Amino acid sequence: MDLAIAQLLAWTSKHHAVITDQVLRTLNVSVEARKRLVRDGVLERLIDGSYRFTGVPLDELARCVAVSARPGGLIVAGPTAGRIDGLRRMPRDNKVHVLAPPASNPSVAPWLVPYRTAAIDPSHVVMRQDGIRVTHPARTAVDLMRHLSTSDVRSVVDQILHRGLATIDDMRTVAEPLATPGRRWAKRFLELLDARGDAAASESHWESRVVGELRARGLDLVPQHWLDVPGWGRIRLDAALIPLRWGLEIDGHPEHFSEDGSTRDAGRDLACDAIGWSISRVTALGLQQDFERQITTILRVVQRRQRDLAA
Repeated sequence: MDLAIAQLLAWTSKHHAVITDQVLRTLNVSVEARKRLVRDGVLERLIDGSYRFTGVPLDELARCVAVSARPGGLIVAGPTAGRIDGLRRMPRDNKVHVLAPPASNPSVAPWLVPYRTAAIDPSHVVMRQDGIRVTHPARTAVDLMRHLSTSDVRSVVDQILHRGLATIDDMRTVAEPLATPGRRWAKRFLELLDARGDAAASESHWESRVVGELRARGLDLVPQHWLDVPGWGRIRLDAALIPLRWGLEIDGHPEHFSEDGSTRDAGRDLACDAIGWSISRVTALGLQQDFERQITTILRVVQRRQRDLAA
């Protein structure tokens, strides 16, 4: 029995304190011994076929290990997959979202949310070393169209591109077969990709949202534009209208609001002005408080810049 517990602990240490019936059988833990471990409080049943080691707090990853081991081919997906991959704008709903086969009945656990579909290509699935089966970031991005706003999904797409988790072609390849009449959300995802074009990926959520909104309102805005500035070298603007020699900076990081940071920003903006470039700045806090007003103000600044150059 001591050997069985040692083997059990070795396994659970690599699988978020979760162990399955199959592994228990492999470790030669009999059904009677398993019942004794549960009775003694060493193991606790999580869902059918999976147990957790009670000495470790139950978290989302443990539940993901359990559902991945569930017979029937469950795949962690949607917001849960996004949280596993560290994607932004994910809801904290305390649910494990999964893709499940049609007409399946995965579990009655209140924290499990299945989306039943036959449209699961093996290339859409990643098997992690900790036993979690999760959708590939390209499939996750498409599925998130059922859970998030269009602007938030665009932000997620930018993050995936920026981190090199998938390409636009990867996401389009996943979305196109899914875009049937019954899956309007997949078609909307393709429309998002079309509207986004091949622009560089914005780094932050607010950069992505502002660039997306301004492009939707007719500005041919270029995100992540590089500019050579004497005394400063090669700098990168969050977005730019190159014909107007106008740049937009979206300040969200706390360093912009320190004395050193604000001094550096002012000096850089002045150096840009010396070579004919006008720089405007908005803050993430201002965008969060009144997004529409900030966008309207930016559009007025652009109109003023157009008039000034024409004059």
